[in-house]
Amino acid sequence: MDEQELKELVRAVVVKAMADQEEEAKRAELMFAKPVKSGADTALGKKAANWMGLTPALPPVLTNWNPDGTRSYYLGRTPARLGVGSAGVRPRTDTLLRFITDHAAAKDAVDSSVDQTIASSLGLVSLTSAARDRAEYLRRPDLGRRLSDESKEIVQKRGINAPQVQIVCCDGLSATALNVNLPIILPKVTDGLTKAGIRVGTPFLVNMGRVVAADEVARLTKAEVLLLFVGERPGLKTAESMGAYVTYMKVRQFNEAMRNVVSNIHSGGLPPLEAADQLVEGVLKALREKRTGVDAIGG
Repeated sequence: MDEQELKELVRAVVVKAMADQEEEAKRAELMFAKPVKSGADTALGKKAANWMGLTPALPPVLTNWNPDGTRSYYLGRTPARLGVGSAGVRPRTDTLLRFITDHAAAKDAVDSSVDQTIASSLGLVSLTSAARDRAEYLRRPDLGRRLSDESKEIVQKRGINAPQVQIVCCDGLSATALNVNLPIILPKVTDGLTKAGIRVGTPFLVNMGRVVAADEVARLTKAEVLLLFVGERPGLKTAESMGAYVTYMKVRQFNEAMRNVVSNIHSGGLPPLEAADQLVEGVLKALREKRTGVDAIGG
């Protein structure tokens, strides 16, 4: 076989391979293509509608559709990133800068601590979880669910025995949420419960604490109801969101379904003052019915 014959053979093999690939691509396109409704199908549908005495309904015509107006409508009602557009294949400068700023705020919220000046002004007694520092707290969620031995002693010494309501605040994953919202919500909740004749225990702040750490405080004080404020996981929408849990503690066996939760408490979500009213009502209901969570649904 000379050089010319070899070239012809290679060319034939390449052409055949390309033809096979083309055929395979066409088969795949036909396999995944959406079925097209034929004219016969449409005619059959009209015939059936006429036989039943029905007039086929046509979709409404959008005569006043305004894309810019619709976008403005939604942008005015949500902090979500809608219609951010792009500059070529990249995000716009203002979009990118806003993203970087919000991401930095979320990181700061996770790494920060509750302002002790604010805690003192609200009468909160500071405790710590079993985590030694913030880094260990983030790596070991289990340590954030337990009080340190020293904190247990503080609760036993300074806590009021057997209160009707025990208030606990945990920084959770956003100390920023507590710094911003507690000065607004806590005084109103305490005042509302006191006016209702409820015996409220000494309020505690668990630094580097998660939800379950508050349960330990309530058990040590033998409280009937636990009211917990906790910093929620920050996102790009807000780093100031706080959650609140109402839990009836006098039960034989406890599980997570026995909690009531009010979430998304911040200026751009559920306003703190409105949340305070809901929580006072929720606590009074828990004391009255002696139950919370799924057991209280429909009650």
